[in-house]
Amino acid sequence: MDIKNSNPKFMVTAQQIFKDFEKDERLANKKYVDNLIQINGIIGHISYENGMSIIALKGDNDISSIICQMLPEANSNVLKLKKGEQIMVKGICTGYLLDVMMVRCLITNDNFNEK
Repeated sequence: MDIKNSNPKFMVTAQQIFKDFEKDERLANKKYVDNLIQINGIIGHISYENGMSIIALKGDNDISSIICQMLPEANSNVLKLKKGEQIMVKGICTGYLLDVMMVRCLITNDNFNEK
């Protein structure tokens, strides 16, 4: 799937996706898992592992986050970000444990158009 040029199936806030999973995990799994979704949220943490950047969007509480494993082409844009900024991330939801997991993510803010 071409993440950059595909339209997300769902557009949600970080708080909404957590509410959906906490209310009915089975139904939320059916709705979100393996689908392209766009999430609007606040950056809680940024890290780098094995050349891959990972952005954690804040959830409803201090325990849970939305873990976004970014595509390699997003790394240069991730370097421009700071904790506490509001961003939109598009990627594939892979499930929920204590965190919502997203893979193959890109930043979709207008000021961060991926090249």
